[in-house]
Amino acid sequence: MPANKSAAIRYRIIDRCLRNRQHKYPTKEFIRQRCMEELYGDMADDLSVSTIEKDLIAMRDDAGLGYFAPIKYHRLHKGYYYEDETYSIDAVGLNEDESEALRSAAHTLSLFADVPLFENLKEAIEKINTRLSLSANLEDPFINQYVQFEKPVTQNGKDWIKPLYEAIVNRLPVTFTYFNIYKNETRTHELEPYLLKEVRNKWYLIGWTNKHNNFTTYALDRITSMEKGAKAFKYRRAFNADHFYQYSTGIMEGSKPPEKIVLEVFGPAARMLKVSPMHHTQTLIKEGKEKSVIELQVTINEEFIHQMLSICNEMKVVKPASLKKRMKEELQKAIGYY
Repeated sequence: MPANKSAAIRYRIIDRCLRNRQHKYPTKEFIRQRCMEELYGDMADDLSVSTIEKDLIAMRDDAGLGYFAPIKYHRLHKGYYYEDETYSIDAVGLNEDESEALRSAAHTLSLFADVPLFENLKEAIEKINTRLSLSANLEDPFINQYVQFEKPVTQNGKDWIKPLYEAIVNRLPVTFTYFNIYKNETRTHELEPYLLKEVRNKWYLIGWTNKHNNFTTYALDRITSMEKGAKAFKYRRAFNADHFYQYSTGIMEGSKPPEKIVLEVFGPAARMLKVSPMHHTQTLIKEGKEKSVIELQVTINEEFIHQMLSICNEMKVVKPASLKKRMKEELQKAIGYY
């Protein structure tokens, strides 16, 4: 690829290295290896340390780039870091070389959008191409004025994706500290990781815990530190990700078997659920002008209850009786706050 495009990508890789909480104070050699891995994989070894050194200087001092990155060298740790921990070049507008590199990369990705291997990336590729199709100038302020794409509220936890993926592939156990928002405490957990799953712009880790003798789910944005073990664990081949979440409406799989649920849904909610079903098992039993009856088979857990409460003013539970009772309790609790 042209030198300017390669440099534009290297700057992004270096930025991630300097913001990586798991590997603080990266050396020039460490950064060089990361750039090699992401740019060329294991196919070449033609990137020199001196190139990385020039990149660091350019990111810090080159007015043409406009980053003015607060890069410092830590003599004690013998590595580089951002003096301002909140800094990222992501907050700086793209320059012409970066815009061209992005357009080139997006075009290449679009050629593979329908390949099954990239099926999970198709939506992201379409968003990129939609943005690029609106204006050749990626910094065009009018785009944001008239078109807004969904953005995650927080990016916390994404730094753990790569090391956890490596642990899953190599079947290595992990030990991590985790903040439990329900118990308001931080504890250490040991886990045999099996799956990374994204739900509504948040990432989760699913794995086996010997302590609970079961599979458990953890949110990546609540992990505060992590270490990988050295000895591989015995993989439980009975685990199947598709079956694991077959009757889930989100990330909470639950230990209970699925139940048949019948709902009466009124007004706009009935029309909304017809267009956007709550679950793939949802079927329309009866359709009327004012009321529709739907049936679905899901695991009843906290996540499903919250989803039901979001349309509680336009919905009535018909079956099962246990769910009717739970909804009454939740609604009475809510009324009590007022």
